[in-house]
Amino acid sequence: MIADLLTTLEDEKDQWIYEAIDRFNERFLVFGDQKDGTAENQVIGIKNNEKSMFKERSLELERMEIELKTLIEGMEADRRTIENLKLTCDVLHKELAIYEREEKALDQIQLEKFECNLDDKFSFDKKDQVVFKERKVSRLLESYQLVEMDIVDFYQRQLSHIWLLFTKCMQNISSNAKFDIETNPPVVVVSLKHGRGLDHYIKVGNFEEDYWIVHDTLEWNNNNVYEYYDNQIDQFKNNCKEEIMRLIHDKNGNKLLAEEKVLELQEKINQKEKHLLEIQDKLGRVKTEWEQNRLRPKVLDEMLKEEFVKTVSNWREKLFAENASDEERWAYRQYCQIILKQAERIIGYEYV
Repeated sequence: MIADLLTTLEDEKDQWIYEAIDRFNERFLVFGDQKDGTAENQVIGIKNNEKSMFKERSLELERMEIELKTLIEGMEADRRTIENLKLTCDVLHKELAIYEREEKALDQIQLEKFECNLDDKFSFDKKDQVVFKERKVSRLLESYQLVEMDIVDFYQRQLSHIWLLFTKCMQNISSNAKFDIETNPPVVVVSLKHGRGLDHYIKVGNFEEDYWIVHDTLEWNNNNVYEYYDNQIDQFKNNCKEEIMRLIHDKNGNKLLAEEKVLELQEKINQKEKHLLEIQDKLGRVKTEWEQNRLRPKVLDEMLKEEFVKTVSNWREKLFAENASDEERWAYRQYCQIILKQAERIIGYEYV
């Protein structure tokens, strides 16, 4: 009879493990029905699989968190780049406004032509002729010199002002060009036809002829001086405009590239935001699975503990039964020790 009991106990000593395995498989539906190998090996296999799955999920979680961090950092870098590009566009816009303003200002720079008025230097009688006392060679030459000085002063004042305007324009567009004015205009010296000897003109006609010689000489010199300086100013204006147009072209090109880059980066950020949401959603699922994987070995140990306690309690009832023989008590005690050692091996601590 003791032999039958030993056979029964031998069959039952692993059942508590199989019961725990079945409960575990039924709860998590991951391993199915496994009956290959010993009960202890099956538990060890399950724990190894759980450890491998947990490690795999941990690595996946770590990888996704790194990807998420990298993605966020990349988006922040893109946003900083966009802000810098927008600042660049603002600067370029302001520079373009300056160039356009200076281009218009150049059109306003004009050299005014001097008006020669020799009549202002003489007095006229009722016959509209220069009075006798002023019809002198010295007076005519003196008047010529005065008007000539007026011409020089008139253009010098204008050129000084224009030089300041050009200098300011070059500074505003950050140009190194200089407005150097040549100041050696071609002029002729007056050559009177009469007036040799006596200072006074005896004949009115001789005075009038020399008067018009002086008048025409002044007009000719004034025209030459005006064209001489005006040509220089026009040439420099054209040079400035060419430089401004080149700068406008370059700045517009840079501004267009910056704006296109902003749009490109914004689209890139939009795509990254979509990818970010996908990663965050997947990360949430992976974290949930990771938490489950982390808890499953503990759940398995709890199930093993419960089944162990259940089996030991059942055998102890029979061990301490009043009608149990010494041989039966010995058998139950031996198998309680056997499954206790099993529990120590597969759960990791002793049960008394």
